[in-house]
Amino acid sequence: MKRSITLAILASASATAAGAAQAQVAIGGSIGTPGATVEAQVKVIPGVVLRGGYNYLKYEADDTFDGVAYQGDLDLNTLGAFVDLHPFGNAFFVTGGAYFGKKELGLNATPTTNVQIGSQTFTPAQVGTLTLTGDLKDTAPFVGLGWDTTFENTGLGFKFVAGAMFTGSPQVNLVAAGGSLSNDTNFKAQLAQEEQNLRNDIDSYKVYPVAQLGLTYSF
Repeated sequence: MKRSITLAILASASATAAGAAQAQVAIGGSIGTPGATVEAQVKVIPGVVLRGGYNYLKYEADDTFDGVAYQGDLDLNTLGAFVDLHPFGNAFFVTGGAYFGKKELGLNATPTTNVQIGSQTFTPAQVGTLTLTGDLKDTAPFVGLGWDTTFENTGLGFKFVAGAMFTGSPQVNLVAAGGSLSNDTNFKAQLAQEEQNLRNDIDSYKVYPVAQLGLTYSF
C-alpha cells in the first residue's frame, strides 16, 4: 500500500514538473470594445492558459433617455483576469473571468425645448443643465470564446475574443443646475422620479458586448 502511494506521489510530481517545463509566456496588445488592451499570457499546461491585462476606453455615448437628448462619455478603466481553455487542442478556446475597476457613464443635457421631467413639463430656463451619471459595478464577470494561435508556435500570434461583460444594473444619479427651479421642492421631487425612470432605461448597459482583435508574441 505504501509503495503504491509513493509511486502515485512520484507520478504526480513528475507530471507537475513536466507541466512546468512546458509553461510558456507571451505578451500582446489588442483593440476592441473594452478599449486598448495590453496583456500577458501563461500556458500552464496543455490546453490551459492564464491571461491578465489592462484595458482603457473612453468614447462618446450620446443617447436619448425619456425624451431628453444626452451627450457624454463611457469611461472604462479596467484590469482583466481570465482562464482560457482549449478543449480541442487547437487555437479555438472558451474563456471565463472578470473585469475589475472603473466603469462609468457620464452624460449632460441642456434642453432647448420644453421637456418632461418626472410627470410634469418644464421649460429650458426652469430646467437648466441636467447631469446624469451611471456607475457600473467594480467587478464584472465575463464569458466568451475565441481563436488564439499564441502558443501554437513560438513568436508572433493572432488572437480574437468575443463575449459578454456582465456589469449589472448601474447606480444612477441625476442632478440639475443653473435653472430657475433648481432649488424648488416640487422640481426636486420630479427630478427624483425622473432618476428612477432613467434607472430603468439605462439597464440596457448592464450587459456589455466584448469583441477584441490583437497580436501576441510568445517566448
